[in-house]
Formats: sequence, structure tokens, C-alpha cells
Amino acid sequence: MVLVAFMVTGPEAAGDAETSSKRKLIVVTNNHTSYLSLRCFSFDNAFDVQHLNSWEQFKFMVDVRVVFPSATMWNCSTNMGTFVAFRHDYACSNHPSNTCQWRFDEHMTYVYDPTVALWVAVEYNPNYESLNRGGVIRGYYVN
Repeated sequence: MVLVAFMVTGPEAAGDAETSSKRKLIVVTNNHTSYLSLRCFSFDNAFDVQHLNSWEQFKFMVDVRVVFPSATMWNCSTNMGTFVAFRHDYACSNHPSNTCQWRFDEHMTYVYDPTVALWVAVEYNPNYESLNRGGVIRGYYVN
């Protein structure tokens, strides 16, 4: 009788734990002293352009694919270039905290590495996305 009860509740509880560990919160912060624009997108989803004041944040949840987790990738585009905001092999993606944090300004992007508790500079990528999926957005910033 006890075995039957475990069989009914066991896999369900394990499935819930697996599902909850497969979501990550991405936090992107405007690190510049004034207004900058940002648009984040994946191959499946896209958000509208966000206009962020200095130190304002844009947050979104990523559902990491259970099958082929390497196919889960989110890009963010600014008027200075693009950067990959989430990939399965980033330090934050495998860290117990459910957050991947980014800062961006007119020169660089910075990702928080929770394993060493430091912000790491990352150069903007060239515009490698197709124009209809994103690429570098038209935006303006004021110095």
C-alpha cells in the first residue's frame, strides 16, 4: 500500500522540482547615465523595444528546454550592438540562483558571474541576426 502511494506521488513531485529548476530570470539593467533602448528576443519569442532610463531594469523569464537545452538562447539588441543574454553554458544558467544579471551601456555589456561574484565585461557582438528577427535596433541615447 505504501509503495502504491509513493508511485502515485513520487514522479509528480520530481517533475515539479525539475520544472522549477528549468526557469531563469534574466535582469538587464541600463548601466549608462541616460536613456537607452533595448529589445530582447529568441527564435521563438520577442519583446517590444524597451526604453530604459539610467539604472532602470527590464526583466523576463526564460524557460530552458528540457530536450536540447543548448537550443535555448536569448539575444538582446541595443542601438550599439547585440549580446547573448542567455545561453545554456553560462555560469548563471547552472548556478542555484535563478537569476542571470546583465548591465549594458554605450561601450560594453557586463554579465554577473555568481561563481566568482564579479561583473565580467563582454563586447557587443556584430549584427549576426537576420534583420526581421532583431539585429541592432534604431535607438538614441543622450550624453
